[in-house]
Amino acid sequence: MPTAVLAEKPSVARDLASVLGASKRGDGFLEGSGWIVTWAIGHLVGLAQPHEIDPAWRRWSLATLPMLPREFPLVVAAETKKQFAVVKRILRDRAVDRVICATDAGREGELIFRYIYEAAGCTKPVERLWISSLTDEAIRRGFQRLERGEAFDRLADAARGRSRADWLVGMNLSRAYALTLDQEISVGRVQTPTLAMLVDRENAIRAFVPEDYLEVVATFAPPAREAGAASYEGVWHRDATPGAEAREEAAKRRRLPADGAEAAAIVARAHRGAAAIESALAETKRYPPPLLYDLTELQRHANRLYGFSAQKTLDLAQALYERHKLLSYPRTDSRHLSRDVAETLGAVVTAIVAGGAPYAEHLAPGTGGRPLSRRFVDDSKVRDHHAIIPTPTRAKPSLSEAERKIYDLVCRRLLQAWHEDHVAAVTTVITAITTPGRDAAPLVDRYVSRGTAIERVGWKVLDVGGGKKPRKGKGPDAEGQSDDDDDQTLPPGLARGQAQRVVDAEAVPKKTRPPARFTEAALLTAMETAGRTLEDRELADAMRETGLGTPATRAQIIETLLRREYVERQGKSLAATEKGIGLVAVVHADVKSPAMTGAWEAKLDRLRRGDGDLAGFMAGIEAWVAEVVGRVAGEAAGRSRTRAAPASASAPAPASA
Repeated sequence: MPTAVLAEKPSVARDLASVLGASKRGDGFLEGSGWIVTWAIGHLVGLAQPHEIDPAWRRWSLATLPMLPREFPLVVAAETKKQFAVVKRILRDRAVDRVICATDAGREGELIFRYIYEAAGCTKPVERLWISSLTDEAIRRGFQRLERGEAFDRLADAARGRSRADWLVGMNLSRAYALTLDQEISVGRVQTPTLAMLVDRENAIRAFVPEDYLEVVATFAPPAREAGAASYEGVWHRDATPGAEAREEAAKRRRLPADGAEAAAIVARAHRGAAAIESALAETKRYPPPLLYDLTELQRHANRLYGFSAQKTLDLAQALYERHKLLSYPRTDSRHLSRDVAETLGAVVTAIVAGGAPYAEHLAPGTGGRPLSRRFVDDSKVRDHHAIIPTPTRAKPSLSEAERKIYDLVCRRLLQAWHEDHVAAVTTVITAITTPGRDAAPLVDRYVSRGTAIERVGWKVLDVGGGKKPRKGKGPDAEGQSDDDDDQTLPPGLARGQAQRVVDAEAVPKKTRPPARFTEAALLTAMETAGRTLEDRELADAMRETGLGTPATRAQIIETLLRREYVERQGKSLAATEKGIGLVAVVHADVKSPAMTGAWEAKLDRLRRGDGDLAGFMAGIEAWVAEVVGRVAGEAAGRSRTRAAPASASAPAPASA
C-alpha cells in the first residue's frame, strides 16, 4: 500500500522524492517505490472571509460587530484549486494507507498541513517528518524516525490560535475603525503594535528641539616632552568620578551652557593651572564568543553589515536551506545546538574549510573536534529547531554574492564558537587641573579620558573586519549615537600622581541629537522584546515568548507596513509616514500596545507547550475584541453627539434630537 507524503513546496517535494525513489512524474505529484509525494504551494487552504461564514457579514456595519464565528470554516484559494484537487485525491485514495506530514517543521508548516488535511476530509493516520536540514542524509534519517502526528497536536492548536486570533483582530478592528472614521484602515494583532513603536520614535524625533551646548576638551602631555611621547585628550566633566558610573552620566556632566561664559572660565583655568593624573582605573573586559544565529539575530547582523532587509535575509537563508542544502532550517528561534547535532560538527567544519573560503588560517585549535561548551550545546534550550548552522554540504561557486554573504556569516559564527574570549583593557583616566582660587580654596577641574586596548583578539579574528573594538552604544538601537563616543588610544604608563602639561584647551560647540530612527536591525530587537530596551542582547532569551510575532513572521510584518504605506525606508532607517502616524493616533491604547500583544504571544507559546487549551485562548481573544469594538463604537457615538450639538448650546441636546 503506498504512503502519501505532503511537502510544503514543489522544490522540497522533489528533494524528498529523490531520496525515497519516487521518480515517476505525475500531474502535481511524484511516485514510485511505494511513495506518492505531492505538495502544497504555501497556503492552499485558509480561513473563510466573513461573508462566507455569515451572509449578513457582507455588509460593513457597526451593528454586525463584533463578528465572532462559532466555527472557522476553511476555503480553498481560487488560484490553487487545481493543486488542492490533486492533493485531496491522493489523500483520499483508498490505496493510500497513511499520510506523512512533510511541511516545514514549525508552527506555520503544521498549520498548512492541518488545514489541507481537514479541508480534504482525510481521516487516515498521520506521521510527522521533522528535520532541520534538506541534505539527503538528513532526509533519510528523518524518515527512519517519523513521529506520530498526534504528538504535534499542541503545536497545531497554537497555530490555529494564532490564525484565528489574527482573523478576529484584523477583521473586527479594521472594520470598526474604518466605519467610525470613514477611511480605509488596516489593524493587525502584531502589525499595529509594531507600527506604534515606529510612530512613537517618529513623534519623539519631530518633537525634539536641539539645544546648543559646549564641551571643554584639553590635550595633555608629559611636562618635559620626550621624543615620541604621546599626548592624550580629556573632556571636562562636572563632578567626575572614575568607572562605569561616569560613563553612564557623561552626557549630563560634560555639557556647558551655550553662552560660553562658564566654558571660557574653565578654558582660562586650564591654561594657568597645574595638571596631574588623579586616578587611572584599568579594567579587563572579556567578551565570550557570540551565541549562534537564530533567524532574528541573522537578520539583525545582515542588516547592520550589508543593509539587507529582514525579508531579503530570510529569502537568502531559505534559498541556502532549500535549493543549495548549505544551511539548516532558518526559521528558528533557538541559538543553541542539541548534543546529537553537536556530534556532527566535525563533518560540518570539514565542508566549510573545503568550500574555499579563507577560514583555515583563523581556526582555533580543536575546531570541529573539541566538544563545544554548554554555552552553545544545551538540549533544554532547543525546542522545535536548533540554531542556524552550515550543513556538511560543500559550497559551490554558483552562489550569488548575496547568498555567499549570508552563508559566510553563518560559517564564521559557528567557527567562532571554538575560539577564546576577545579580551580588551579599558582604562579610565581622570586628569585634574588645580587652579589657585581668590581668597578661597583652590579650584579643581577634572577631565575624563578613556581608552581601549585589545589584549587578545580571540574570536573576533573571524569577525567580518575582524579584531575591531566592541560597537559603541548601550541599547539595541544605539548604533553609535552616544554622546560619549570619544574612545582613544591612551599612552602607556599613565598612573596616579603623574604631573601633566596642558598642551591646549578649547571650548567645542555641539548640539544635542534626536533619537535615532529604527533600522531594521533595531526594530527586530524591539519586536523580539516587545519594545523593552535591553542592554545585553542575550537577556532577550528570557523574553522571547513575550515578543511581537515570531522569527518566521517579523520580516513579513515589516514588509506589510511598507506595502500599506504606513512606513517608508529612508536609507537604512524606517520612518513612520503621516498615514501610519494617523492610524496610531486613532486606535485604542490596548490595540497598539506591544506589551499586550506580547502577552498574547506568550499564551500561544504556552499553548504549544501544553499549558492551557485552544478554547480558553480563543475565549480570551473574543472577549478582548468585543470589549475594544464596544469602546470604538462608544467613542464614535460620543463624537456624533458632539457634532450634533449646536455651537451655542449650553447644555446637551435632548435625547430625541
